[in-house]
Amino acid sequence: MTPTEVRPAHRAQALRLADALTDRLRDPDALPHAGHGTGSDERWKTASLASGHAGIALLFAQRALRVPQERHTAHRYVELAAASLRTQPAPHHGLLYEVAGLGFALHLTGHGVGYARALSALDARCGAAAAALARLVESVPLGPMARYDALDGLAGLGRYLLLRGLGPSADMEQLLKALVAMTATTGHRGREVPRYWSTTPPNWHPDADPELRASGHLNLGMGHGIAGPLAVLATAHLQGARVEGQSEAIGRLVALLERFRSEDEHGPYWPPTVSLPTYEGTASGRRRGRVAWCYGAPGISRALQLAGRALDRQDWAADAEASVAGLTRLPLEQFGMEHWSLCHGWAGVLHLLGYFTDGPSGPRIVELRERVAARIIDDFDTAGLPPLQLGHDRLGEGCHPAGFLEGAAGLALALDAYARPGEETLPWDTALLLN
Repeated sequence: MTPTEVRPAHRAQALRLADALTDRLRDPDALPHAGHGTGSDERWKTASLASGHAGIALLFAQRALRVPQERHTAHRYVELAAASLRTQPAPHHGLLYEVAGLGFALHLTGHGVGYARALSALDARCGAAAAALARLVESVPLGPMARYDALDGLAGLGRYLLLRGLGPSADMEQLLKALVAMTATTGHRGREVPRYWSTTPPNWHPDADPELRASGHLNLGMGHGIAGPLAVLATAHLQGARVEGQSEAIGRLVALLERFRSEDEHGPYWPPTVSLPTYEGTASGRRRGRVAWCYGAPGISRALQLAGRALDRQDWAADAEASVAGLTRLPLEQFGMEHWSLCHGWAGVLHLLGYFTDGPSGPRIVELRERVAARIIDDFDTAGLPPLQLGHDRLGEGCHPAGFLEGAAGLALALDAYARPGEETLPWDTALLLN
């Protein structure tokens, strides 16, 4: 990341808020667990990179760069995650879950402290899981988005293998070939759709679009959609991990994003999903979705930016820049935010904007970033620090998540990155496929 060197306007307030959130998380024994489930189906929520101990470890590993004593707390959290993993008969392997998530946390936390054997075992498990998923998508043309997405699937596992220096491995090669193969089309309900088509809706909420329930959808987002595989294919290319057809696959994914990009008075944007009836139509008239990491700009924008860098396509980089520049004209009230999280909240926007401050729209993006930072700080100044709980859902009344993806640890990391441009940092946002 190449953040602006301009001193952030809200630096002092951001650091105070990050410190206060960190203080709430310093003692894992004092952190309440959401819900009361004790079965294996509940344990991932308190062990995973997304919502549990492994994700909170990232915060203390990052802070240990300046305060070495914080490394003890990071180690404590990864030990708790590892202990939980040992009790689970069927853990999730995805990057934001238990197996790859623990490996990610150990990689960032464990420099020089003897985690090599544990990491080797986790690498083998993640490689095997990636190879199994690759074989699945090769043999079954269509399925749910969890097969390939950033959280559960091939995109997240691929980024883990790259982080661990396993780009040249046979497992990574098989994974890349699968991501490439999925850009081909296959028949579905009388139409030809890319094999990235998800046969399930983006969620099972009772008010979900009936057409998405019946026929599935093409998901465009970074969290669950084609922007995630695009980011990983581009990053792999930049790191020299390449298979036949990879450049062409990058181009096909970019073409899909360009095909379904819309524009309003503020600028270009992407809807979250594309239904089967609209797949062969145009993007015109479809609503602007959430502005976030998981959906829309600036998450998709970063994937395009990486693709442009990988294949030296200045037009793709310009499209990415234009989509973020459009956000500077969009009122904050129309960002669709309901929370301050990394995944679908203000923290993710704050952090992602930092990847665009050196471009031609840099001054306007810096100003927007300051407005987002002020929005986060003002919200906490008004409401105060909420009670925090470990886990994902079934939170107590008035409580908020403590973890990385949707909680306080992720917000503290984003605030710290905003307030300390140009300072040493761990690649914690690799978990979001951002680099």
